Amino acid sequence: MIHSAMHTNCLHNRVSGGSQRCRAGDPALLPSRRQRRLLPPPQSAPESKVDVAEPATVTSTTSSTATQSEQQQQQQAVQAGERPSDVIAAATRSKKRSGRQADSTDAVATFLTRRFGIAGGLAWLGFLAIGTLGEQIKTRLEVANEINGTKDVEDAPEVVLPSGVSYRDLRVGGGQVPIKGYLAVVDYVGTVDGVQFESTRARGKPIVFLYGSRPYTGGMCAGLEQALSTMRAGGRRLVTVPPELGFGERGAVLRPTEHVPDKQGVVPPGATLVYDVELVRVSIPPS
Repeated sequence: MIHSAMHTNCLHNRVSGGSQRCRAGDPALLPSRRQRRLLPPPQSAPESKVDVAEPATVTSTTSSTATQSEQQQQQQAVQAGERPSDVIAAATRSKKRSGRQADSTDAVATFLTRRFGIAGGLAWLGFLAIGTLGEQIKTRLEVANEINGTKDVEDAPEVVLPSGVSYRDLRVGGGQVPIKGYLAVVDYVGTVDGVQFESTRARGKPIVFLYGSRPYTGGMCAGLEQALSTMRAGGRRLVTVPPELGFGERGAVLRPTEHVPDKQGVVPPGATLVYDVELVRVSIPPS
């Protein structure tokens, strides 16, 4: 307030042309209302600006560069005619791939590597390699034994089972016998009174099925499954199946399927079936 009054008095002195000194608080030296209209408005003292440091924003150069690159890729993809959703999905997959890779799905290998280092992982790898090599050797030995143990027979006696199924061996196999749940590959020709109703040999496609599974595959029946139970891979038999262990009094009509579109055949009711069957292979099903 004192500074404002002194400033007003000094201005009045300049306007009136007087040489009086400005005295603070002297009412005689205050300008009149008319003189105050002519006076220019007092100028306020310039405010001193205090620089306030803005909080620094730490921005990763790598992330900003990556963001700009992604935006450019999205713009190029949109110009090329791709949908924005596809572009965003591709960018998301790229980020996921560039992230931390998942551990090995083999829990044993992961544990050994973390516990004993790279030596533990290499030891487990060697164990698996030896196991795989052992399986290959075992398979080759089984094939060799099957080939060496397979032999053709002539005038073999006919065997009649308690169920009424009868068979006569044409070739004795040297491989493995069928086991329930194992894969069996069978090649056969089925006839009724000399009329063929099913032949996998003519199609060149043996049937593959899980031994002991239900329902039966193709022209298979309970009597034929009984005859296969005592065969070995590589063997061949001539099997006779009574109606009650075949298709019974209802008979059967074999219709085309997706895998065998040319399948067709009719088994009349109460027919006795004759199969010329070969057990090609028995193997463990894939897990």
